[in-house]
Amino acid sequence: MSGNWEQLRAGIGCPLCAPRPDTGEFAFLIRRLAVSSLYLSRDQTYRGKCTLVYDARHVSRVDELDLPAWQALARDLWLAARAVALECNPQHMNVESLGNEVPHLHWHLIPRYPDDGRWGGPIWTTQRSGMRDVRLTETQYVERARALHDRIVSLEAG
Repeated sequence: MSGNWEQLRAGIGCPLCAPRPDTGEFAFLIRRLAVSSLYLSRDQTYRGKCTLVYDARHVSRVDELDLPAWQALARDLWLAARAVALECNPQHMNVESLGNEVPHLHWHLIPRYPDDGRWGGPIWTTQRSGMRDVRLTETQYVERARALHDRIVSLEAG
């Protein structure tokens, strides 16, 4: 393993450790939850694609959490996935925690549609440079993030 991997695994120079900017090249903040933050991915090839990033501390895997921390994160993940499902109405949703590129606990929420170009298979089968990259206008990011935010608020209210 490379020295850089070990440093990232230890949280040294981790790009996902809090605090993070609300918006950037790759993500647009939707909402901070109990122990994580939900971001709308700038690449919207899969309409509604989001990333949920664990905020409480630097960990790489779920087995590094104690049960109460896992339960809090699981609730955040459920709220995020449910909001995306309600707002975007996908046919299916991939919920993936890879961590082999950036070893900080985070989840990719990838709504899947029969016409998404990779229906029936994983999206991670090609190099990132060979994948489509659909960008929205800033106004569209704001609108989509607000709609997802409002879904979460509604879910939290019961």
